[in-house]
Amino acid sequence: MQDTVIFLLLPSLALLLLVASRLRHASLTHKAAAYARLAAVKSSAVLKKLIPKLRQPEVYVSDRFAAHRLLVGGAATGGAFSDKPPSSVASAVLSRHRHYNINSAPYGSLWRAMRRNLTAEIFHPSRLRLFALGDLVADLERQCSSGDDGVVLAAESIRAAMFGLMSTMCFGGGVDGELVKAMADAQDDLVQCFLGLRVLSTFPAITGLIFRNRRRKLVELRRQQEEMYLPLIYARRRHDGEPPAYVDTLVDLSVPDEHGDRRRNKRRRRQQRKLTDGELVGLCSEFLGAGTEPAAAALQWIMANLVKRPDVQHALWKEIDAAVAADADEVGEEVLGRLDYLNAVIMEGLRLNPTVPVAFRQVMADDHVVLDGRRVPTGTAVLFPLARLSRDKTAWADPLEFRPERFMAGGEGEGVSFVAAAGSAGEIRMMPFGAGRRMCPGMGVAMLHLGYFVANLVREFEWVEVEGDHAVDLRPHVGFFRVMERPLHVRLVCRR
Repeated sequence: MQDTVIFLLLPSLALLLLVASRLRHASLTHKAAAYARLAAVKSSAVLKKLIPKLRQPEVYVSDRFAAHRLLVGGAATGGAFSDKPPSSVASAVLSRHRHYNINSAPYGSLWRAMRRNLTAEIFHPSRLRLFALGDLVADLERQCSSGDDGVVLAAESIRAAMFGLMSTMCFGGGVDGELVKAMADAQDDLVQCFLGLRVLSTFPAITGLIFRNRRRKLVELRRQQEEMYLPLIYARRRHDGEPPAYVDTLVDLSVPDEHGDRRRNKRRRRQQRKLTDGELVGLCSEFLGAGTEPAAAALQWIMANLVKRPDVQHALWKEIDAAVAADADEVGEEVLGRLDYLNAVIMEGLRLNPTVPVAFRQVMADDHVVLDGRRVPTGTAVLFPLARLSRDKTAWADPLEFRPERFMAGGEGEGVSFVAAAGSAGEIRMMPFGAGRRMCPGMGVAMLHLGYFVANLVREFEWVEVEGDHAVDLRPHVGFFRVMERPLHVRLVCRR
């Protein structure tokens, strides 16, 4: 009964807001304008109280066996259990869930087409290229020489290097450095406001009126992205023999015309269409953000733990030094696969500090999801807290300690990989990239980038903790991503 009353009230309250807004801009007496403002305030206050009640119910799953059964093991006797709750990403909010990117798209033919394009083209192992190390090392060295006793803000340099790498993968080489920096700043602004945009994903027509300042900010951020991205997209031309950039594959991509299909006879062949400019911008924004923010955060966590554990850092440096010639320019991709301790350090860093806080799913009408012997109602958001799942005492000894040796021969993590989370075998013991059908498609490239940067940064520098206000703080700040409470500052000592 309460839900019925709420839904009956919504149109009236929305109308009050609209009338109040129109009256405010009309040529009225002061008294009429005052009534208009009062109506707007009262309507906003009522709706702000009602919106939390309108959100879908939530269930948290922190048991790793239940997580495996639900995400990988086929917990549903029917349905796919592969949809997510309404997304707060710009493309979905601004289009009122008509335009999607890979993360926000409902499970189906459109999602499969966009994801297949990414994994088969840009993220295919034969297409990956490692670069951007020189700029990162140069920036760290510059800070060392100009800073206070070799103290550098490593967090800023790491994020800039990661964004530059993803920008080249997205738009190709030759993008102006100042434009790359402007794109990075705009992307950071967008990430910072994501949590505040979640309310706009629920009843966007109404919440967009109430929280119009948030929506206005989102519109402005997307306008900035369009002004920067679209000229790069239009100007991009593929040359023979050149590996394609991400935008090349998007421009060439044909996706199912799902809206058109609803207007046609279902027996006819599914129609295809090209991506719109809005979708192209949204997919590029997703590529840059998803490729930069989690990887930059993970790299900071790993390097911070190496600072706190000089013995682990020294053991890793010895392994690298023994495997790489002294006159080699860098630790190349051909060497990374032979560095077992490096892999253990990265696995332990991801286990202890997964940078995405929660994996989401939403129960759809066709799903048959059962928890504790009871069917989960349609519309329920099922949340999987990744850090808690990867710190299960039944799976790990001393789960709160940074101890890479657990992933070496004889350790409890020996042989653990992300194959189980991908749905192929075994049990889930950690899933920093999610699990099941909606597992992060960039897992392989993220692992490659992390290994490459960690190995080379340890080879180039000794990472030493700073005392005082810049000491390493391993407490997390959990927002849209799980990052360090305080950005990483360190003292660097050149090894070469």
